[in-house]
Amino acid sequence: MDSKPVEAKLKVHLWNSVPLRLGLSVLLITWAALGIAFLLFENKLEQQFREQYVHTASRESLIVVSSLSDRMVSGGGDNEWSEISAEAAEHRDAIDATNVRVFTRSGIVKAASDRAAIKTRIEVKNNPDCPSCDSTRPGDFPAVATLTASDGSRTLRIVNAIPLTQPCLECHRKSEGALGFVSIDYDLWPLERETARRRSDLLAIGMVAGMLVMAVTALLFRFLVMRSVHSIARSAHRLAAGNLAARAQVVGNNELALLALDFNHMAERLDAAHTESDLLYTLVLEASKTLEIGEMAASLARVLLQELHPRRATFFLETDARGWICASHTSAGEQETASGEDALEAVLVSGAGKLQPLLDNVPGQIIAAACRTQKLQLTSDAGGMNFVLPAVADRHLVGLLICVGIPPTTQLGEYLFEKLGMHLALVASNSRNYTSAITDGLTRFKNKRYGLIRLEEAVYTARRYKSCLGLVMCDIDHFKRVNDSYGHPAGDAVLKEVSRRIAMSVRQADVAVRYGGEEFMLILPETEVHQLAAIGEKIRQAVAVAPVDLGAISVALPLTISVGVAAFHADSDSGESLIARADAALYRAKEGGRDRVELDP
Repeated sequence: MDSKPVEAKLKVHLWNSVPLRLGLSVLLITWAALGIAFLLFENKLEQQFREQYVHTASRESLIVVSSLSDRMVSGGGDNEWSEISAEAAEHRDAIDATNVRVFTRSGIVKAASDRAAIKTRIEVKNNPDCPSCDSTRPGDFPAVATLTASDGSRTLRIVNAIPLTQPCLECHRKSEGALGFVSIDYDLWPLERETARRRSDLLAIGMVAGMLVMAVTALLFRFLVMRSVHSIARSAHRLAAGNLAARAQVVGNNELALLALDFNHMAERLDAAHTESDLLYTLVLEASKTLEIGEMAASLARVLLQELHPRRATFFLETDARGWICASHTSAGEQETASGEDALEAVLVSGAGKLQPLLDNVPGQIIAAACRTQKLQLTSDAGGMNFVLPAVADRHLVGLLICVGIPPTTQLGEYLFEKLGMHLALVASNSRNYTSAITDGLTRFKNKRYGLIRLEEAVYTARRYKSCLGLVMCDIDHFKRVNDSYGHPAGDAVLKEVSRRIAMSVRQADVAVRYGGEEFMLILPETEVHQLAAIGEKIRQAVAVAPVDLGAISVALPLTISVGVAAFHADSDSGESLIARADAALYRAKEGGRDRVELDP
C-alpha cells in the first residue's frame, strides 16, 4: 500500500491549523464583545458626564439667577447690568464654562460674560440652539442642547428660566411666568478628549486581552485537544500503512479519551480480523496442497504455529472409526507425530501416557469438557492463553486442536474460533474421506491404485532430477496356510502385524502399498543402489524377528517374507517395467527358498 497520499493529508498548513483558527475566532469574538461593552460603557459614561454637566450647570445657573434676581429687585440699570456681566464672567471662570448670558423673554441679551454679546438678540421661537426659550413652564427647565459649530467643535448649552419671586411681583405681572433666561455654554472638547483617551486605552487593553485570550485558548486547545487528535492521527496513519499494532495514546478521561479508546478497539478488531483472515486463508491454502491425513495434520499444526505463535500447537485427527493421528509442533522447532488404533475421543478423554508430552500440561478436564460439550475451551496462565477447539462434523468429533502459550499480543476473536472450528471440521472430514479412499483399511498401507500413481510420480521426479529410486516387492511366505489352518481372522491379524513391522522399518518419505492379498510394494525415493539390499534385509529381519500373535486363537506363529528389490534405470525403466523387475526379483527369492532378499541392480 502506498502511504504517500496519507502523509500528504497529514501535512496541515499553518493557516489551516485548528488551534490557530480557533484562537483567531476567539480573538474576534473577544474583540467584538469588548467593542460592544465599550460602546455601552462609553455611552453610559458620556451620559453620566452629560448629566453631571447639566446638574452643575443647572446649579450654577440657579446661583446666577438668584444673584440676578436680587440685583433686578434693587432696580436695574446699565451699571447694574454691567455688574451682572462681571459677575457672570466670574461664574464662567468658576465653573469652567465658556460663556454665560442673561437674556429677556424676547431674546435680548442684557448681560454676558462675553461683553461683545451684550444687546445682541437670540431667537427664542423654535430655536434648537435655545431649548425651551419659548416656554415659561418651570417644569421645562433646565433645558439642554448640544451645539455643533462649522469647524466641528461641540458645545453643551444649559438654559434656565429666571422665575418670578415675591419681590418681582411689585413690578411684574404674575402671568408673565418668567422674567428671562440664563444660558451657560460648556466646551465639550475636554470631555471628548477624555473620551478619546479612554477609547484608545480601552482599545489597547482590548487588543492585549484578546491576544492573551487567543494565545491561552490556542495553548489549552493544543494541550487538551490537539495532543489526543495528533496521537489518533499518527496511529491512524501507521494503521493505514499496515502497522496493525498501532495504538493511540489515551490521555485524560474525556470525550477524546473515549475516542482514542474506540480507535484502539477498532485497531484491535482490525488486527484480529487480519489474523483471522490470514490464518483462514493459509489453512485453506495448505488444505489445497494435500488431503493425505498425516500430512494434513502436520501442515495445519505448522500453520497455527506460524500464525498464532503458541508455545505448542497440537492437532488430532480421526482417521476412521478406530484410528487417529496426531501432529505437534513447538516454537523451539520440535516436531512430533503419534497415531493409534483407538477411537479419538476415548484416547483424548483417557489422557494416555504417551500423549501427555503433546498436551503440554493442559488439564485433562478441559480436554474432556471440549470433547463432551463439543465447544471451545479457553484458559490462561502465566505462559499466555490456551485453547482447546473441537472440530465437529455431523455432531461427531473428528478432530481436536490444542494451542498452548499464545502471547497476549495475538488478537483472537470469537469469529476466528467459530470459523476456525468450521474449517477444521471440513478439512478433517475431507482428509479422512480422501485418506480412506486411498488407504487399505486392514493394513493402513496405501492401496494399489494410489501406490501406482505415486510410483509414476516418483519415476518422473527421478528421471527429471537424475535422482535415485528403489522399489521393493514383499510377499508373506506360505500365507495361504495361515488362512487354511487358522481362518481368515488369523490371516487378517497376520497382515496387520506384518504391515506394522514393515512400516516401522522404512522412512517417513517412503510409500508403503498393499499391492495384493499378502503382497506389499515399497517406493523408496532418493535411495542409492548400494542401500537397497540392506533395506530389503532390514525389512525381512523385522518380520522374522518374532512370532506373530494370532490373538483369540492364542497361537504365536513364526512368519517370514520374501523380498525382491529393483533399482530404477532412467534410460530404460518406466513404472511398469520397474514393478516387473522387482516382481521378478521377488519370484527369484521365493524360488531360492523364501525368507531371503533378491536384488536387481
